Amino acid sequence: MTNTKLFNSLRWTAIIIGILMVAFVLFFSIGYMLEGQAKPGNAKGLDTHTIIGFVVWGIGLAGLIVAIWKPATGGFISLLSFIVFNILVAVNPNPESTYSAVLLIFLIPSLLHVLYWWKKKNYQE
Repeated sequence: MTNTKLFNSLRWTAIIIGILMVAFVLFFSIGYMLEGQAKPGNAKGLDTHTIIGFVVWGIGLAGLIVAIWKPATGGFISLLSFIVFNILVAVNPNPESTYSAVLLIFLIPSLLHVLYWWKKKNYQE
């Protein structure tokens, strides 16, 4: 019984953190677009490295949503995507770009989903 409560609290913690992160990113993305910063006339344009980083980040966020229904699949997708994203940001050739360790916070819900799946799998055997 205790393990079931632990598994459920681990899973719900991962789900809530993941949903809050996705909502946070969507909130700021929509606000950025509505402010007019993203209009083609106002932007210098993004380099290929940055675009690839945003695509990988989007895949990671989608993985957090998938993890609500399939913790293993979504957890691994988001975990791998966020690891690749952190590597891409760290090695970005753009001199104006800097890496911040705060980006590692996106790994937390992914790790929790994978931990939930792993513990649940081992507990059932």
